[in-house]
Amino acid sequence: MNHLFVRRILPWLLMLLLVLQVAAVPAFAKGETTPVSSLSANVEKYLRDLQKNQESMGLYAGIAVYDLTDKKYVYAHNEKKNYIPASNMKLFTTISALDRLGPGYQWKTEVYIDGKVNPGGILQGNLLLKGYGDPSLSPEDLQELATAIKAQGIKQVNGDLLLDESYFDDTRLGTSWMWDDEPYGYSAQLSALAVHKNFATVTTKPGIKIGDTAKLTIEPANSTLTLTNKVKTVDGSESGITVERPRGKNEIILSGTIGVKSADYQEDVTMEDPALFVGDVWKQKVTEAGIKLKPMTEVKKTVVKTGVPLHTHLSKPLSEVMVELNKESDNFYAEMLLKTLGATQKGQGSFEAGTEVVADVLKRAGIESGYAQVDGSGLSRFDLITAEQMVKLLVFLQDQDYREVLEATLPIAGVDGTLKNRLKGTAAEQNVIAKTGSMSGVNSLSGFVTAKNGHKLAFSIMVNGIYKSKYAIELQDFVAIQLATYPENLFPAGYTPEQLQTYKLSGLIDPIIDKPEADGLTTGIIVKTLGGEVLYERDADSLLTPASNLKLLTTAAAFNQLGTDYTFKTELYGDTPIAQNGVQNGNMYVKGYGDPTLHTEDALQVQDGVSIEQIAAWLKEQGLKRVNGNLVLDESYFDQQRLGLGWAWDDESYYYNPTLGALALNRGTVMVEYEPAKEAGDRVKWNLLPKTSYVQIINEAQTVEAGQENTFAIQRDRGTNTIRLTGNLPVDQEGDYERVPVEEPAKYVGTVLKEALVKEGVSFAPKSSITIGNVPVSAVKWNEFTSLPLRDIVNYLNKRSDNFYAEMLLKTLGGVKKGEGSASAGAEVVQDDITSMGGNTNFDMIDGSGLTRYNLISARHIASVLEGMTKSGAFAAFDESLPIAGVDGTLKNRLKETPAENNLHGKTGSMTGINSLSGYITTKSGENLVFSIIVNGYAIDSEVMTDMQDEIATILASME
Repeated sequence: MNHLFVRRILPWLLMLLLVLQVAAVPAFAKGETTPVSSLSANVEKYLRDLQKNQESMGLYAGIAVYDLTDKKYVYAHNEKKNYIPASNMKLFTTISALDRLGPGYQWKTEVYIDGKVNPGGILQGNLLLKGYGDPSLSPEDLQELATAIKAQGIKQVNGDLLLDESYFDDTRLGTSWMWDDEPYGYSAQLSALAVHKNFATVTTKPGIKIGDTAKLTIEPANSTLTLTNKVKTVDGSESGITVERPRGKNEIILSGTIGVKSADYQEDVTMEDPALFVGDVWKQKVTEAGIKLKPMTEVKKTVVKTGVPLHTHLSKPLSEVMVELNKESDNFYAEMLLKTLGATQKGQGSFEAGTEVVADVLKRAGIESGYAQVDGSGLSRFDLITAEQMVKLLVFLQDQDYREVLEATLPIAGVDGTLKNRLKGTAAEQNVIAKTGSMSGVNSLSGFVTAKNGHKLAFSIMVNGIYKSKYAIELQDFVAIQLATYPENLFPAGYTPEQLQTYKLSGLIDPIIDKPEADGLTTGIIVKTLGGEVLYERDADSLLTPASNLKLLTTAAAFNQLGTDYTFKTELYGDTPIAQNGVQNGNMYVKGYGDPTLHTEDALQVQDGVSIEQIAAWLKEQGLKRVNGNLVLDESYFDQQRLGLGWAWDDESYYYNPTLGALALNRGTVMVEYEPAKEAGDRVKWNLLPKTSYVQIINEAQTVEAGQENTFAIQRDRGTNTIRLTGNLPVDQEGDYERVPVEEPAKYVGTVLKEALVKEGVSFAPKSSITIGNVPVSAVKWNEFTSLPLRDIVNYLNKRSDNFYAEMLLKTLGGVKKGEGSASAGAEVVQDDITSMGGNTNFDMIDGSGLTRYNLISARHIASVLEGMTKSGAFAAFDESLPIAGVDGTLKNRLKETPAENNLHGKTGSMTGINSLSGYITTKSGENLVFSIIVNGYAIDSEVMTDMQDEIATILASME
């Protein structure tokens, strides 16, 4: 087939269809009259009423209800669309576990010795503790193990305490779990050897009097975690305490206040490398059992290869463990169970192997595909399922011999678990048994209810796009009550079936959105003329995750609030003026104000502006020869939050997940260039830019023969500036590079500046150091360096969709307009700007780039910004910054040889399960349109989403 011919003829066919369609379709079309059940009428009316409320109109729900007695669906609404399920994912995990492990399955924890015990009870060797994934192992269980060992005659251990956690892999957190959840018990790290659910409980008590430092205790007591206490006692009975654990560290920082009359404040806190925490507690219990340890006894990891256990501890049976898992919605139990499934059934204790086991069970339930599962608890927002799939699994459960076991683990409405305080005094109380699920923007409820006629109903209610959570909970409770009343539901007064609203483009765009391969997708879309006529919309108010389309809001506000000619400054100070003899006896200061373009003059430079080399050269020109004081970096213009809230822990090694600070360099990254060596067997060759001592490269990567698998990877150890090159790189592979984020961006600037000054001949005193601090009021300003104008910066930002630029811009907005250089203050400025343009702000904006999945916004919101900008004095600069279809930026390779080429100006956005495109386009007749298309959900191929967008864009450009 001549594909070029097809591409050229397609626009003409579309134009012909468009003319016919617009002529044929009325503004409204009444659907066929079909009987509507009272149950359907009640739920549909409730959903319709939610769309009339500004605080609830953004939520969208998938509902499926199946009568297990009559074996038929009695209600369904968007049941085939995918939703983030939150803790409803635990039903997939627990049903699969009962199916493959059985209700009586018990986890074991074993103790071995690798030496001999002499007649005096002295072990001349090591004591080994091996875990098999028991999620319920407690300090008391460890005490029982130690006591049992003592009873077998061991009185002293002259070796070390060794730990074996090899039954599971070393991936501690689920895919795309959010870094800001990590300090808390519900996001505990995983290990095959675990105790106390891999968290410790910190209790904060008020001091005796106002002004005292609060008192902290930790349970179980351990030396793994270090507590930093910044909590002060204040008047009253209220507390405001924040808990922080720096990434990659085992330090818990508590700050804030607690009232002198306040109740104790408790928080479950997590740790890195939790197997060592087990070893810490184990060491205590061994000692408490009366077993002597040598003074220098170490706790270390090992792998037990052979041997017979000296003693084995068995957990409670799975049926009992699952009661706590489902009733209390315990994430740790669910994740340990998923990895146990992988280890027992697939020989690999990993998330991937565990989800393969679940997939095997789902296939037997008739669920072959059309979903995504990456963890066991539902904490990941990569999980995507449908209400219909959930109900299919619940129907499958009815024919299994473990049905009663599973149902006994579900919360009972108004009685226990996560439903204890819901549905009291209603027909659903003690009648509904169901699993809840809740995260920001997500709420779900799935389970069983006994209807008024005695029939057992299986149901699933998935709600996403939640602006205010109470509306989602009230929806679920309403549906649950209706189901408990079924089939005696009263028909709602004044209800009439909703008429299907159609638009000029419905006949052309509906088939694109409704294609079978898009069944699992929710598409929010609106197309308008600049005169305000809506040519098409569907789910335009649904709050969806926009990915990089959020940059439209950030950059529009930046132009409107800062001006297109705004420049960023970087200042140089000294304790005194630059000395005539070139010897600076005081400190030198560099203060940053968020310039995103500060760079080194190498391959990392993407725009002109201020460079480190330029600053160093200027200092040399002023005659600076030596600095006897410190090099002090002032980054106080921004807050200290280095990553956006909700960014994923497993993205931290990648350029698009940069660290942020008011003084930052090279978009917060270094560049690692690499290529295979000439000979197989040699180390991979690498080069670091800039050439700095700030990061350490550990090269473990090997060059291998041509044709072998490429497993080469570049990863940064969390919370450090150690970068590891691992895996195999075939000798015939071309060289490439990766940009890797670094920690503490201001110190990165200071280190590279100091190195550049030394290269220019400026020396530093031996005791001179690079420190973080504020420029004192008494300091003397030496110079100020300014960036390119904002119009040039935003042009790069939008064309290349640069996350670092966007986040620095958002914090700058907060700093300039609110006096607080934070993402939250910047988001307030953005919302103020949208309000000034006549738009609504009933959406959630958490970062500036769209990288966080906490962001929730509708197509209508984005379209309102695009409309508003056409009336702004900054519109020309804004429009010029957008990628042009088929020409440049992120649209360079899309829509070529279509009427949208060199016509559509728009912003793309893409993450797993998310794709968006919004902007401006001109019709064939010359009319200017604004449009926004946001697609969320599961598709077998990500191109399904972009193909939909491109087809719609081609239709718009072809309109007469």
